Amino acid sequence: MLVTGLWYMRHSRDRDALLTQKIEWGISDQLQVSTFIHVVHSSNLTGPTLVGTGDSEVGARYTWASVGSRFTHVAVALDAGFPTGDPAKRFGEGAYTVSPSLLLSHELQNGKYQMFSTTGVDLVMDHRKMEVAEVPHHALFSNSGVTVHAIHGWAAAELSVSSNRWAGGNDTQMAVTPSYIWRFRRRAELLFGVPVGLTGSTDHIGGVFKLTFEAGGKAE
Repeated sequence: MLVTGLWYMRHSRDRDALLTQKIEWGISDQLQVSTFIHVVHSSNLTGPTLVGTGDSEVGARYTWASVGSRFTHVAVALDAGFPTGDPAKRFGEGAYTVSPSLLLSHELQNGKYQMFSTTGVDLVMDHRKMEVAEVPHHALFSNSGVTVHAIHGWAAAELSVSSNRWAGGNDTQMAVTPSYIWRFRRRAELLFGVPVGLTGSTDHIGGVFKLTFEAGGKAE
C-alpha cells in the first residue's frame, strides 16, 4: 500500500509544509511492515523559508481482526524513528525514538460507524547534538475518533493529544481534525482534513491531503 501525504501547518507567522510517503507491505493478513519518510520539508521557523528532507520511520503492526466479535479489531505496533532531517533547520526532532502503541477499533451498525483509537509512547533512545533547551523528551500520545459512512466514503473527526510534561518537557499538543475520505476506486482513496490546534503550542490551523493506493492482495 502506498500513502502519499501533503501537510500544511500555520502558527501565527510560522509556516510548515511537508510531502510524505508511506510504503506498507503485508507480510500476511495479520502482519504488516512499513517505512515512512518526510520526503520534502519546507519551513520558515528559523527565519527565511528553507527546504530539505525530514525525519523517517520504520515500523511493524500485528492485527487481530476479530476480538470477541467480527466488529472489534485490535493491533499492536512498534515504530522506530531516525533523525534524517536537520533539527537546526527545524526539519526534524533530532531524536532516535522507539514508539510502541496499541490500536483499537469497533464497528457499529454493520460498519456504518467506526470508533477508533491509537495510544502509545514515543521513547527517546538518543539524539543528535543540539542546544540543551531543545533536547527531545519522551512523550505520551493518543489519537481517537469516529468515522461514519457518507456518500462514496467516510466522514471522520479525530482528537489528537501528545504531551512530554511527564518526562520533564513543557509541551502539550492538542488538535481536532474533521476530515472526509473519498473512496474513488476499489483500491484508491483520497483524504482531506483540517487540523485545528486547541493549545497555545499547537499549530493554529492546517490542511492535510492523503492519497492511498493498494497494490496486490484482495481489494475490498
